[in-house]
Amino acid sequence: MKRVTIYARVSTKEQNVDMQIIDLRAYANVRGLEIVHEYIDYSSGSKNDERII
Repeated sequence: MKRVTIYARVSTKEQNVDMQIIDLRAYANVRGLEIVHEYIDYSSGSKNDERII
């Protein structure tokens, strides 16, 4: 079984990632993938944002 990490992102903390996580879990399940980590990123996509990935 392949091991994967899923990643969900929203621009503000007021937004919700629940549907993204549900869809990503379903995608992995159908394809027989083992989810080993889930990351949620609450970051703005603005040019002034100083995110480091």
